[in-house]
Amino acid sequence: MAKLDEITELLTDELEGLRRMLATLDTLSKELTSSETVKEISSIRNELKELNKTQEDHFKKQDVRTIQIEEQLKKSQIIPEWLLFMVNLVLIISLSVSGYLGYQVAQFEEERENAFEEGSAYISTELKGYFGEHPEAYKTFLEWSKKEVNPDQK
Repeated sequence: MAKLDEITELLTDELEGLRRMLATLDTLSKELTSSETVKEISSIRNELKELNKTQEDHFKKQDVRTIQIEEQLKKSQIIPEWLLFMVNLVLIISLSVSGYLGYQVAQFEEERENAFEEGSAYISTELKGYFGEHPEAYKTFLEWSKKEVNPDQK
């Protein structure tokens, strides 16, 4: 029986401990449900909603101001777009004129060479005809050309 008494005593001690824990748990649950923290959470939520609204308004105002600043920056460019267009147009025209003039100079040299060849051919035929009609002028020309080749001879 002694063992049975010991087991009962242990069970009563355990039940007493359980009763104390239940009482403590009950008081804690009452404190939590009736405490101000539950009420404060709803006020915190309201404050967060108001803060979100004010932040959204602030960000919208910032977006509008940013758009206004971008528009003002576009209008106040250092170099206007029409001036850039004009400068590019002048550069294109000057490069085109320079290219055309370079082509004309190259063509001028070729025409000059062709004219020289045609002129020398024409003069040689004219001189042959003249010297054929005037043989004494041809002899004088030959003497003169020899002196030009050898200027020391007189």
